[in-house]
Amino acid sequence: MAKDDQFKEALGNRLRGLRLDAGMTLTELAEKSGVSYRTIIDIEKAETRPSVEVIRLLCVVLEYSLSDFFKFKH
Repeated sequence: MAKDDQFKEALGNRLRGLRLDAGMTLTELAEKSGVSYRTIIDIEKAETRPSVEVIRLLCVVLEYSLSDFFKFKH
């Protein structure tokens, strides 16, 4: 697996975990963040690498700091 693929997978797993910990559905996160449902699915499935701005919008809704979001192993 390429390093970029590993990073996207770790990023997706991180987002999914935080979303589930917050008790939110994909739809709720999309509606509250303004990030499309499809984009969130693509991130969680490691099909895209989102911009920092997209991650920031998601973190605001999840009440999680951007710096802490990126504290994961990949």
